[in-house]
Amino acid sequence: MKSLKSGLIVLAVILFLVGAYFVNKPRERSLVSEKNPSNIKLSSLVPETNNSYNFDVKNNLTKTLGQNLFEEIRANNLANKEKDDLPADINSISEKLANSVINESLADFKLISTIYDSDIKISPDITKETKTRYLETIAEINQKNFGSFNKNHLQVIVDVYQKIDPSSASRLANIYKNLAADFLKVAAPADWVGIHKALIIHAKNAEIIYKAMANYPVDPIKGYLALETIDALIDDIGKIKNTLTEKLKEISS
Repeated sequence: MKSLKSGLIVLAVILFLVGAYFVNKPRERSLVSEKNPSNIKLSSLVPETNNSYNFDVKNNLTKTLGQNLFEEIRANNLANKEKDDLPADINSISEKLANSVINESLADFKLISTIYDSDIKISPDITKETKTRYLETIAEINQKNFGSFNKNHLQVIVDVYQKIDPSSASRLANIYKNLAADFLKVAAPADWVGIHKALIIHAKNAEIIYKAMANYPVDPIKGYLALETIDALIDDIGKIKNTLTEKLKEISS
C-alpha cells in the first residue's frame, strides 16, 4: 500500500476540527452456460468494473482521530487559550503528529491478504469437466451480482470525489460483498485453490475499499485511504485475469 501524503491526512483532520468548532454547542448531526470451455468469456468471470450501506458512526476514522488529535493539540498548548476559539497554530501541527495520524489510519484500514483452506470448499475432482463447470459457475455468479451495473472504477471515483455522490460506490461494495459470499459456496478443483482464494480475497478487499469510498463524505480520512489503494486493487484484478486466461487455455487444450 502506498503511503499517504501527510498533508492530505492533516487537511482532513483540520476540516473535521473546523466543522466540529461550528457545530460544537454541543450537538452531533446526527460484483456462460456454454459447454465448450473456449466459449467461456473472461469478462463474465471477472467484470471490469443493491442496497445502500448505513454509515457506522462507531467506525468513523476521521471523527475518532480528529477528536484524539484535538485533545493532543490542547494538551500540547497549541490551542488558543480561549476555550471556544479555533487553535491559533493549527498549521504548525508537527510532522510527528501527522505521521501518528497516518499510522493510526493505516492500522484501522485493514485489507485481507490470507484465506485458509479451512475457509473454503475444495473438490478432489480435477477433471476438465469439473473445471469447466467451475468457471461457468463463477461466470454465472458475476452476471447475477453485477446485473446492469456497468460503471468502472474511474467513473465511481468521479461520482464520489468530484460529484460527492457515493451511491455507485455503495452499490459496488454490496456487489462485492455478495460475490465473496457466493464464491465461498463454490467448491474449487483441488489444483485451482490458488485462483479461487485470489477471487475471494479480491472481492472482500473490493468491498472494504468501495465501502470506504461510499463513506467518504462523512469519513474523509478513510475515503483517502480507499483512493490510495484503488490502483493496487485494479492491478490485482489484472493478475487474476491473466491467471484465468491460462486456466481457460489449460482446459481448452
